[in-house]
Order: sequence, then structure tokens, then C-alpha cells
Amino acid sequence: MKAMPRIYEFIELISNTMESYTTCIFLNDDSDGEGLILYYYHSLSRNIKKDCKVQNGEGIIGWVFREQKSVLASYFDKRDATTLKFYEKDEDIKSLVAIPLPENYGVLCVDSKKSYVFTEEKEKILRHMSQVLVSMINAEKEINEKNVLENLLNLSLNTNEIMVHINDKNEFAKEFLEILVERLNLELVVFAYEEKNVFFTYNLNNKNIYKELSYDYFDQYGLMGWVLKNKKELFLEKLNRSEKSFIVNKDEPFENVTNFLCLPLISKKNKKIGALAFVKKINEKWIAKEKKTMTLLSNLFFKEYLNKK
Repeated sequence: MKAMPRIYEFIELISNTMESYTTCIFLNDDSDGEGLILYYYHSLSRNIKKDCKVQNGEGIIGWVFREQKSVLASYFDKRDATTLKFYEKDEDIKSLVAIPLPENYGVLCVDSKKSYVFTEEKEKILRHMSQVLVSMINAEKEINEKNVLENLLNLSLNTNEIMVHINDKNEFAKEFLEILVERLNLELVVFAYEEKNVFFTYNLNNKNIYKELSYDYFDQYGLMGWVLKNKKELFLEKLNRSEKSFIVNKDEPFENVTNFLCLPLISKKNKKIGALAFVKKINEKWIAKEKKTMTLLSNLFFKEYLNKK
């Protein structure tokens, strides 16, 4: 979930009100439910760890979330600020307040390079502001869910349209992959049809590139090869490049792959097998409704692809 401008502005308001060095908000990580991710921050520091993730109970932030209790540290002078986890280097932090957000959403933390600047009164103010913040997050979620549903509906309509109007199977595959890249904000889509073809659509320098290659390019020891062999879905939040961590071919030009999803395509009628792989843009996560819709559309696409000439 991306923060909207109004939440940016509200975090900055909190920072100004509390006269903090850093104000940050950690939210419960929906992907695994076991930790907190740094959602947004407003800071005078250049040493913020932007991809910070804190495990449940880890450090002050993790403890506040696990125990659902506040921490008011008026004097923090003898501790290294890196124990807060969101600093890459010590910042000489001397006081802080960290409070749990309502409804187990996460943790709101403010700190300062001055001692004794945070009082119990300021903690109460921060609690009131956290309630407003959660209300804004809930409103944002509703807006995001509505936008996702509208987008998936348009994706389904676009897919149905090309199924009806395009008869050539290769042109059909090209159009379908391009629609997916556009509608789902993808970096890459790969369609592999066992022992026949491999189709790519990927984003390079803000331009969509389409390629159709022979099956000779396909390496059975890649991730799509695993899906074809096992006929099982595969999801990886992050893909570290190695000899065995490639999608189709070890020489493929794809780097920094995140949120990789690959679905098996099986036609019992024709006894044919294929697979569709999707890679989201960095920091763009799959949500349950998208995955469910993609499973349905992918199977429908494969059925139609096999029936076209």
C-alpha cells in the first residue's frame, strides 16, 4: 500500500508539532504477519534505512507492537540509535516516544537529539494524532480496494474483447501480455507453451518490449521449468540472482526481480501444459484479489490460445 499525499502531510504535521528529529510509522506487514515495515517517515537524517523491516518483539519498535504498550524515553543518551533499527548509523538520539497504533496497525515513533523534550502530555497528544492517522489509513485502504476492483474489472473486459476479436494465436498472446503489463503495473510477463514458444513482454526504460522466441531458449532448470514440472503455483517475494534463480534462461536480462508469481496452465482436454509468470514493479505487492483474478484469467487465456489458429 502506497502512502497518499494527505498521509505524507499528516506525518509532517506530527513531526512539526512534536518538534522531532525523525517521525516514522511502521505498519504490520500483511505479506507474512510476522513483522513491521517502515511505511513512511519525515526526518532530518540522511541515514534512514528506507527498506527497514522489524520483527515482532525486535528492538523498541518490535517490543511496543508485541506488548501494545508505549515507551517514553526522556533520556536515551547512552544507547546507540541503530538499536531503533531504522537508522543505518548512530544519530545521537537522546529521547523518544513510541506508541502502538490502534487496531494493531503498527507503531508510531518520534525522536529527538535533545533530552527531556517529550513529556507525558506530548505522549497523550501523539496518541490522539495516531487515532486520526489510523482513520486516514482505513480510508485509504477503502479507496485502494475500490481502485483495484475497478482495474480488475477493466482487465477482464479487455481480455474478453481480444478473445472475441483476435483469431491469430500469437497476436492474441501478444495483446494479452501487453494488457497485463499495463493493467497490473508489471515489469515483466512471460508465457511459456511447453515445447513450442516463449513470449516476453517487459518494461525497459518506460517502454514495453515484446519478444517471441523458440522453445530452445527455455531452460527447464529455471523457475518456470519448476512450475511446468511440478504443475504448482510458485510465489517468491524476492529473487536473488544465481545460476538456479532465473525465470526462463540464465542469460535473461532481468535484474532485481520482486514479487514473482508463476501459474501453471493445464489443458486436460488437449493434454497441453504452459505457464504464465508475472513480476511486479519494485515495492508493488500482489494482493489476494489480483492473484485470484489472474488464476481465472490465465486459465481462460490458455484455453482460448489453444483454440486459436
